[in-house]
Amino acid sequence: MSIQQHSRRDFLKTGALAVTGFTLLSSDLFAGSKKPAVRNIGVQLWSIKEDMGKDAAGTLAKVAKIGYKQVEGFGYSDGKFFGLSADQFAKVLVENGLTMPSAHGMITSKDYANGQLSDAFKKMADDAKKVGQKYVIAPYMVDEDRSKGKLMAEMFNKAGEHCKSMGMKFGYHNHDFEFAKYDGVSLFKTLLDNTQQDLVTFEMDLYWVKFAKENPIEWFKKYQGRFTHLHVKDHDPIKNVSVEVGEGDINFQEIFNSKLSGAKYFIVELENYKRPALQGIEISLNNLKKLKF
Repeated sequence: MSIQQHSRRDFLKTGALAVTGFTLLSSDLFAGSKKPAVRNIGVQLWSIKEDMGKDAAGTLAKVAKIGYKQVEGFGYSDGKFFGLSADQFAKVLVENGLTMPSAHGMITSKDYANGQLSDAFKKMADDAKKVGQKYVIAPYMVDEDRSKGKLMAEMFNKAGEHCKSMGMKFGYHNHDFEFAKYDGVSLFKTLLDNTQQDLVTFEMDLYWVKFAKENPIEWFKKYQGRFTHLHVKDHDPIKNVSVEVGEGDINFQEIFNSKLSGAKYFIVELENYKRPALQGIEISLNNLKKLKF
C-alpha cells in the first residue's frame, strides 16, 4: 500500500482525536442525446488538499473553472472549513458557483455516551447546515471502533436522527477494512444490517471495494438503495494503487448501469499523484463525463 494511501488514513485518524470531546439515471434516459446532461458530479477536496491548504478561495475558483459545480469537503476543525468560518466558506462557494452537498466529518465511539451524541458532533452538524450540506459523512473508522460494529451502527442511527431533525442525512464512507470479518461477519454487513435506511446512507468508495476484491454490484443487489454516494477513482492493476478515472481497470459504466445502488452523487477523488492534482481532477472529470449515468 502506498505512502499516499496511508497519509489519508493517518489524517482521518488524527482528525478523529481532534473531533472527540445524479439520482442514478438509467443509461437509456439519454438515448439519442449527443450531449447528455451530467448531474451531481463533484470532487472530494482531499484530492487537492495541498492547494486548499495554501489558498482555499483561489483553489475553489480553479475547481469551478475546470468545470465542477459541486465539491465534497473534509477536515472540518474547531468550527472552521479550511481556516474559514462557516459563513465565510459558504460565501466563497456561492461566489464560485459551487455547492457542497456533502462533507466528511469524523465521529468515533467517544462521541457517543449514555445514548447521547457529543457536543462536538452537534456543532459539526450545525456548521454543516450553515454551508448548505445535505449530508454529513463519516469518512473512516478508527482501529479501536472496528470490533464494535453494532455499537457504531447504533451511534450512526442516533447521528442520523440528529441530522434528520436538521433536514440533513448522516452517512458512512468505506475503505477496505470494512470487509474484514468480526465474529464471522464483515463490518460492512454489520453496519448495513443494523442501520436504518431512512437515517443512514452509505458512500461507497469504488476503488476500495475493488482493492478489497469485492463486487460493488453484488452489494447493490443485497442492499438496494443504500448507496446515495459513489466515490469514483480508478484502480491501477500493476501498482495496486488509485489513479485518475479512466486510467485503471474499473468498469465504471457497468457499475453505473446498475439501477439498484440508489446513487445520486458521483464524487471524484485522488489519493495518489502522477501529475499535478488540479490536472488530475480535470482528467477524471472529463473521462467521467464520457460515461452514461
